[in-house]
Amino acid sequence: MKSNTLQHHLRYKSKEGMKPITKYTKSGTINIAYQVVGEGSIDLIYVPGWVSNIDMMWEDPKISEFLYRLIKFTRLILFDKRGTGLSDRVGALSTLEERMDDIRCVMKAANSQKAVLFGHSEGGTVASLFAATYPDNTIALITFGIFAKRKYSKDYPWAPKPEARDMFYKLIEEGWGDGERMDLHSLMPSMSHDIDYIDFFSNYLRSAASPGAALALAKMNTEADITNILESIKVPSLILHRTNDLDCKVEEGKYIARHIPNSKFVELPGNDHLFWIGDTFSVLSEIEEFITGKKSIQGTYKSSAGIKEKIEEVLSANFKNALKIEDFAKLYGKSLSAFKRDFKSSFDTTPSDWLMNKRLEYSKALLFSTDLQVNEIAYESGFKNNSHFIRSFNKKYKLPPLQFKIQHQKSIT
Repeated sequence: MKSNTLQHHLRYKSKEGMKPITKYTKSGTINIAYQVVGEGSIDLIYVPGWVSNIDMMWEDPKISEFLYRLIKFTRLILFDKRGTGLSDRVGALSTLEERMDDIRCVMKAANSQKAVLFGHSEGGTVASLFAATYPDNTIALITFGIFAKRKYSKDYPWAPKPEARDMFYKLIEEGWGDGERMDLHSLMPSMSHDIDYIDFFSNYLRSAASPGAALALAKMNTEADITNILESIKVPSLILHRTNDLDCKVEEGKYIARHIPNSKFVELPGNDHLFWIGDTFSVLSEIEEFITGKKSIQGTYKSSAGIKEKIEEVLSANFKNALKIEDFAKLYGKSLSAFKRDFKSSFDTTPSDWLMNKRLEYSKALLFSTDLQVNEIAYESGFKNNSHFIRSFNKKYKLPPLQFKIQHQKSIT
């Protein structure tokens, strides 16, 4: 009997079609694998994090779903950086300059004169450097869950200390590709219950790099530091970060946004470091609006996901609207009783409790990241009135919203 993850994958693949053709281009003497998919008027280059495999991305039901939604409004360019995935392995540590050369070669091969760069995690480091170095080839910069450096300092206290990095190196050497030993759950806490997906992603990592290559890249990341170039980035920039990201602290995203002139920082609720896990609609909606100027229409995307994923997608896309549970049932496409039954079996709670928690998490993020008034935050978070919001917030966090914000500000100063 196939697992739910594999069933989802088979349904998804048959619905969306075959993966793009992988091609190669030379960056010096190194073969770089790349793909081009979509016919949008704007080129978007995805600069992946630590390791990648562009063929395996389309085998992953969650990554591929995100990518298929990107190509609805972009011409998407994917590539595996040198030393990973389908590209040539390299003996020595790659420099950020060589990594930028790889992007330029891929752009030339894809006949792309200018593109939006979308960098995730470590990929955001080189994407930021590229935007600063080659503004004429960069339309805009978008990042998700990125860091400016990976070495602790007093002026950047969120980076790991040397002993933490040494422990990370040891984990790679002794447990590469083992989801449990590598603590992959910390990259996607919302999926920690899904053993099938953790196993699938472990396999993805093994296909993306050998233990030696993964270790070399980790050490290169430790040496990377873009703190001094952030202010030279002049292209429009969107910095996305989830509030409780365990791998890259939200303060790192705020630091980067503060130092890039005229950048837009958006703090999203959640704790998943991987953008294709958790509330993906919010991520895609911000990206689409930033690129096209138009917001995604909520509730119009027809997902091929399983029951739990479909419910979560409907609620995540619409929780900021003051809808009744009956309205969510209609968006889900079933009767109220069937919706509640599916919800209970998938989440072991009620839709009302789930929505309340989601709205309160979002309101807390708005408190920390915006200057909105409490009544405005109540409205933006899906509450019908201010008094209900304040009572609910006080019940969960033991303080009214304004006092909670003041206490938080005092704790970080």
